[in-house]
Amino acid sequence: MPGPEHCDLAWCAIDGQLIFLDLRRDRYFRLPQAQNREAVRALDLSGPGRRGPPASLPFPHDWQEPARASPAIAAGPFRLAEVARALWAQRRAERWLAHRPFSSVLFDLRGTLETHCASGFADADAAARTIRAFEYARLLRSAADRCLPRSIALALCLAARGVRAHVVIGVKLAPFGAHA
Repeated sequence: MPGPEHCDLAWCAIDGQLIFLDLRRDRYFRLPQAQNREAVRALDLSGPGRRGPPASLPFPHDWQEPARASPAIAAGPFRLAEVARALWAQRRAERWLAHRPFSSVLFDLRGTLETHCASGFADADAAARTIRAFEYARLLRSAADRCLPRSIALALCLAARGVRAHVVIGVKLAPFGAHA
């Protein structure tokens, strides 16, 4: 079993249980109890040590824990063109995830974000319209079980507006679940 520093493994610790995401195989897994105890002892799980991105996709240098929601979610006009763009982007992300390895989608996403967001110019009004469009799109097409493609699509649409967004994947135990 490769260690958590393996280039295609992301991991996090929840209540002393390590959960791994194997990007190469597109799957989550846990270690048997004995191996989990050994791995937990070997890792410093205090502070930011509770998670580890894969070596091939490290955290961006400016990454911070998500701490707030956008006020653009709460209100704003329904703009059909923006909502249609959000729905199209989500559908495109769903096709990518269905036909390509997860690691490939993440590498392409990272490249797009770095390319489009390098200038430092961002249109805050356009970003707010994009966020609202994704909120309205949920009313037309359920977001249930589509959080990952929706998050990827939102990040790509915001990048097109010069706004860098981070796709964050979270997991929980009992029952196991993942969310982006």
